[in-house]
Amino acid sequence: MLYEPPLHMGTEIYPPEVVSKIQALLDGGDREGALTTFMQDIVHVPAHEMAILRSAPNWSARVAAAPTMLRELRGSHEYVFEPTGFRDLRIPTLLLLGGDSPAYFKTAIEAVHAALPASQVRIMPGQQHAAINTAPEIFTREVVEFLA
Repeated sequence: MLYEPPLHMGTEIYPPEVVSKIQALLDGGDREGALTTFMQDIVHVPAHEMAILRSAPNWSARVAAAPTMLRELRGSHEYVFEPTGFRDLRIPTLLLLGGDSPAYFKTAIEAVHAALPASQVRIMPGQQHAAINTAPEIFTREVVEFLA
């Protein structure tokens, strides 16, 4: 299963200055500010979903892990998706996409779907990249139906 992989498909996912802003917040000890900046400026989580994320039991763990964001951002930025490397995989794969997610996630899902012969795309209407927290019933339903 892949849920909106952050693949760079010819478009910039985020402005480079956002990484500098996150780094400055982390250097200043503001992990929550860094995480919030990541969620708002890179993932584009709307305000009403940010409230849900902040109230989730795992928010404090996300804040604690905030320094790992920079490594992950750099890794996803450096990764080059090579579709031919996946053409022989016949593993059933669920590709999840939020219906309201930024266009770059849709572009990435379409590229992965084209590369994986046994994949299927499921769109979660009205959702974005945080549906696992903001709409767990929709997310869970999609996963369970796929596994069944």
